[in-house]
Amino acid sequence: MSALTVAEERVPFERLLWITACLALTLLAGIATLPIWVAATVGGVAAIRLVLAARGGDAPPRTIRFIIAALAIGLLFLQFRTFNGLSAGTALLSLIAGLKLLETRTRRDIYVVTMIIYFLSLATLLESESFWLFSYLIGVCWLTTSTLLRSTSSSRGGDLSGSLRYAGRLLAQALPLAVAFWLFFPRFGGPLWQMPDNGNSATSGLSDTMSPGDITDLAMSDEVAFRVRFGADTPPPQERYWRGPVMHDFDGHAWRRTDAGRVRAPTLLFRGPAYEYTVSLEPNQHNWLFVLDWPSHWNAVRGYLTSDYMLIQPDPVSRPLDVVATSYSHVSAAEPLGIGMRRRDTRLPPGRNPRSLQLAQELRNAHPDDLDYVHAVLDMFHSQAFFYTLKPPRLAQDSVDGFLFDSKRGFCGHYASAFAALMRAAGIPARVVTGYQGGTFNRFANYWILRQSDAHAWDEVWIQGQGWLRIDPTSVIAPERVERGLNDLVAAGAPLTSRWQQRTPWLTDTRLRLDALRLLWRERILRFDESSQERLLGFLHIPEPDGQKLTLVLTLCLVAGMSWLTWQVRRELKPRPSDPVNRAYEQLCRRLAAVGLRRMPYEGAETFAARVAAERPDLAIVRSLCRRYSELRYAAGPPAAAAAAAAATFVAGVRAFRPGRVRPGRVRPRGSRGSA
Repeated sequence: MSALTVAEERVPFERLLWITACLALTLLAGIATLPIWVAATVGGVAAIRLVLAARGGDAPPRTIRFIIAALAIGLLFLQFRTFNGLSAGTALLSLIAGLKLLETRTRRDIYVVTMIIYFLSLATLLESESFWLFSYLIGVCWLTTSTLLRSTSSSRGGDLSGSLRYAGRLLAQALPLAVAFWLFFPRFGGPLWQMPDNGNSATSGLSDTMSPGDITDLAMSDEVAFRVRFGADTPPPQERYWRGPVMHDFDGHAWRRTDAGRVRAPTLLFRGPAYEYTVSLEPNQHNWLFVLDWPSHWNAVRGYLTSDYMLIQPDPVSRPLDVVATSYSHVSAAEPLGIGMRRRDTRLPPGRNPRSLQLAQELRNAHPDDLDYVHAVLDMFHSQAFFYTLKPPRLAQDSVDGFLFDSKRGFCGHYASAFAALMRAAGIPARVVTGYQGGTFNRFANYWILRQSDAHAWDEVWIQGQGWLRIDPTSVIAPERVERGLNDLVAAGAPLTSRWQQRTPWLTDTRLRLDALRLLWRERILRFDESSQERLLGFLHIPEPDGQKLTLVLTLCLVAGMSWLTWQVRRELKPRPSDPVNRAYEQLCRRLAAVGLRRMPYEGAETFAARVAAERPDLAIVRSLCRRYSELRYAAGPPAAAAAAAAATFVAGVRAFRPGRVRPGRVRPRGSRGSA
């Protein structure tokens, strides 16, 4: 059959079903970034084609296919206004795959759909940097390659298991070349695996507003916010406060962050030990860079401190970002608080929370000193019947009054809000700081994991002569919240997965190991950049590594890889007898050729055996083996059981045959026999 005829051979329903399944698995990986109607259109046309094929029908008429294609591509252009870009291009490629599947009739069409699946897998990888997504798509490509092999007439192993083994072997043979390209392909100032963000990869987390109950919702989330690797020393739990949005505006119920722009942060005098660390931030929709309180240095080129000492950058953290920073445990003010900042951080809404204002006035009259007043409020929280709970009652608009005098039950946001309001009512500048506290140590990779469940709120008050002091009123009610983390507190109210972790330590260890694997993937693969290549060349003892030497190494790897693949292809294309009797006969011929008795192409089995017996009388057993081969190969077929037994005897005889070499000048006697 000619190549053209093979390519145009009709595709059976089973092959069409398999390639449709491969396309569905590929689209499933990127379903979150595809418009819903695109996924529905591809699913609809695929279902139509499968139904028609199951009934023995052909593809729909060309006119119908043209109308569907025109409408779908037109709608796509109306939505994106372009076909360029990762999102629009991926959606267009998905539509093309579905439309091509609709008209699939021959093997050539299967080949085209297969190539589109490969390109869609690559586009999905450019949308995400997940290790698990990469592993999933490797499996999809393996299955797709297996389906492609089953659709070719020359594939070995038409069954599923055989094609999977063959496809796996092909992928494994290409792996060394792929690794060489990854290691030595020139980088240009940044990681290779990176595409401009389209704004769809952000995840949720803290907000720039805080009302009672907000952080309670985050407390039930196991989503990772960031990871931290410390240098020489790790700060104690009471110093691990990761600074996020700072709230200044209070309307009597909720707190909001004020965007002051690029206002210079007041100068601080750093005291106490300095901690060096690397924060690996997860993507989010904000431009906040979470660092320990009181940072002094950081490597974020575009990052800057706001007037309330929050580290931010101009653009959102749309991609995983590593920030190397240094923070101090204590600071003092190098200059007095400005009039504008004092006014901002002592402002309260008129007519709101009147009972709290009266309480603050009474406490202030009894404690005119600022620090004494702070301790008096904390003593009130400690001595009175205030409770720490994840399920506080709902509060009215005057949330501080409701918390202090009615419910007396709340989470860290309730205590931070009430404390700041009482401070401001006494004329002491105060603000609410939100962020994360504590974390979980991953002993398998020596770093800390901060999850959304570690979200926390605390306060800062201005004390004349000392500056801003961090006050955590939550620790007065629940000091274990500061020392051990949230999960130890909320075992009864935690999500089901958290309860399982507490009951099964091995599950916690498994999650930590998997998280360490994700971090290794991010640091060693995704962040493999130009400097990483230079270090690799230095490790290989290549002097003065530069782009020219890198290109030379890549060329050598390419030549070696292509030579390896060429040898593998020649080896794969070499005909291999599938019959065990034929394989045994070829083995017999190879063993005789090794001792100088090579079979000529024109010689049959028994003719060859006669020549062997004439040249080497000691190998007379060859005549018997070749006679058995001729009987098995050409004689009338005996019963199946007898034929199988005869074939097994012949194969065993060949395996036992060991011809020996004859030394020059010596010929074995005519009656002697080779070993069998």
